[in-house]
Amino acid sequence: MTTARGFAFDRATIAFLVTLLALTALRVYALTISPIDLYFDEAQYWMWSRSFEWGYFTKPPMVAWMIAATTSFFGDAEWAVRLGAPLAHAVTGLAMFALARSLYGPWAGFWAGIGWIFIPGVWLSSSIVSTDAFLLPFWAIALFAFWRLAATRAWSWAIMAGAAIGLGLLAKYAMLYFVVGIILSAWWVKPVREALGGGRGIILGAVALAVFLPNILWNVQHGFVTASHTASNLDLQSNNFFQIHEVFEFLSGQMLLIGPLLFAPLIWLLWRAVRHRAALSTEDKFLLAFVLPALVTVTIIAIVTRANANWAVASYVAGIVWISGQLVRGITGKRILAAALFVNAAIGGATLAVSLHPEWSNQFKGIRNSRAWEETAREIALRAAVQPGEAPFTAVLVDHRALYFELAYYWRHARRAGAPLPPVRMWLLHGEARNSAESIDPMRPEEGGRVLVVHMTGDYLPFVAADFSVFRTVEHLTIPLGGAYARELEISVGEGFAPAPRDAAFRERLRILQQGD
Repeated sequence: MTTARGFAFDRATIAFLVTLLALTALRVYALTISPIDLYFDEAQYWMWSRSFEWGYFTKPPMVAWMIAATTSFFGDAEWAVRLGAPLAHAVTGLAMFALARSLYGPWAGFWAGIGWIFIPGVWLSSSIVSTDAFLLPFWAIALFAFWRLAATRAWSWAIMAGAAIGLGLLAKYAMLYFVVGIILSAWWVKPVREALGGGRGIILGAVALAVFLPNILWNVQHGFVTASHTASNLDLQSNNFFQIHEVFEFLSGQMLLIGPLLFAPLIWLLWRAVRHRAALSTEDKFLLAFVLPALVTVTIIAIVTRANANWAVASYVAGIVWISGQLVRGITGKRILAAALFVNAAIGGATLAVSLHPEWSNQFKGIRNSRAWEETAREIALRAAVQPGEAPFTAVLVDHRALYFELAYYWRHARRAGAPLPPVRMWLLHGEARNSAESIDPMRPEEGGRVLVVHMTGDYLPFVAADFSVFRTVEHLTIPLGGAYARELEISVGEGFAPAPRDAAFRERLRILQQGD
């Protein structure tokens, strides 16, 4: 087994740290000038961050905790909500630098750390706040600590690895792939098996469980709602199985996530590992054990049903370290690493430029849909205000969770100033909570005296109308998003909220509507 290489501020280390700090500073600055409003997921996480919990409806708590930390120091502007993302990726790059340096030497560390912070997926992920951003630093720290445990058998590394695994689980349940990696590495690598002996493996597991236990207990108290939602993402209830285009979309997504010039060497290394298993070094086997679990599992899911490109992202922490360690040995490999860095920097620079240019970014549906939420909230607030000669509204009812969370965020200043805005409530399509917004604030009959209804899903308007004794449409509201795009909303007023039964007839009408879509 390769021994640890002493840390020193040599040229590789200085070059890496300077680049890391400069790029992270650039990303933080880009957040402060970004014209993009919060995506509804980000607004949802911000709302969660207003109260400390050990779990939330759809995610473990780390993303909300991190937002609470950054906004407590810098206020709750959009850039402050997102600040944790570029900082987390910087920590991930630093941990990967330390791991690759320990495995292969200083310049391997440089290429691994720099390679990570320049991949297209990190350029994108650094501009939004997400659970992946906070999973990855704990994954990388756990991987480094676990390697040092294997190399030194020091109890401190077992404790550190266990703590990082537990914290990673509080960020995203995909950290469970790391446990599979431990099992594979212990099976393939004798020093790992020996390092886990003598009670060190028990301590590692006990620390991880102790850190993660509060979230387990929270799930028990809440009917395992977060775990159930995570499982529902697999979409196993649909009939869209074995769709070839889904597989190609997933694989092309992996190539775009880390860049084509890093994806190709990874495929080559995996192919070589299959063909020449006996020739694999200890380092190869160790890293391979942490590449395969997520990548193979999610690829199978993509073949059977569907999978998002980011679901396998944890595999690339070990993957990029492995690529860097192998390619840094020869001049051709170094040229490939340099070319990959150039290509990924170009992709990242283009991504950053597009995000800052409204006309360009509007060509992308995801970015376009995040625009003009502040204007949308302002227009709805004008209509929710008390009008002369009319009774005040008892609630604002919305039929889409995006609108619920965006109003919560973009009405925050008005509410703090004491503006008489009605409470925002979610319409329950199915009569029961199926997402976080419906769980937090469902529409209540006692608040249904006179309700301003805002429809994002126009097709549901007849269903909403049936839940009121008196209902009238008021206006069609158009919010320009830039260029030829706009957000279309329907505004109605309902009185006497009394939900119709969600019986077989209701479900049949809904099924016909959704099949028509």
